[in-house]
Amino acid sequence: MHKDISIWMPLYIGDLQAKFARMTAEQIGAALLLMMDFWKNGAIPNDLATVCSITKLPQQTKAKTFLNTLMALELFEIESEQIHSNFLTSLKSQALQNQQMKSDKAKNAAQARWRKSASNAQASTKQRKVNAQAALEKSPSITQVMLEPCPSSSSSSSSSSSSSNFEEKNEDFLENSKWI
Repeated sequence: MHKDISIWMPLYIGDLQAKFARMTAEQIGAALLLMMDFWKNGAIPNDLATVCSITKLPQQTKAKTFLNTLMALELFEIESEQIHSNFLTSLKSQALQNQQMKSDKAKNAAQARWRKSASNAQASTKQRKVNAQAALEKSPSITQVMLEPCPSSSSSSSSSSSSSNFEEKNEDFLENSKWI
């Protein structure tokens, strides 16, 4: 999972609609651009030219009024010549916590899955050994099959039945020997 959460930003519609209720469309767009810049790059220099560059506002007087509006709405604060946002900082820390929690949950699930598949592999190997042993016990050995009496040539019906009996045993043996 990507550790840097600056590639996405949660927008809570209800919160933003409440904060943007008395702003113009231009101000809303500028606020979103400023929020995205803060999210990606951190504190913004408290310089009207920089704010105009980020927000695409055409005049510095509009930018100054705009910053005052954002501070009144508690979206941004000015501290030591930089523009900060406690609102976005808390969202970012919450997003980091959620990402870490999901990452830990995924790691635990993967470990459980791999432990389960490893134990299944061991169980499958044991089951194959048990099946092979059972097949060996049930099937006659080659010497037993070879030592069976040969069909006599005196009667054709008995010879065909013994021959079919031999073929059945041979087929059973071959089928059971696949487990070995």
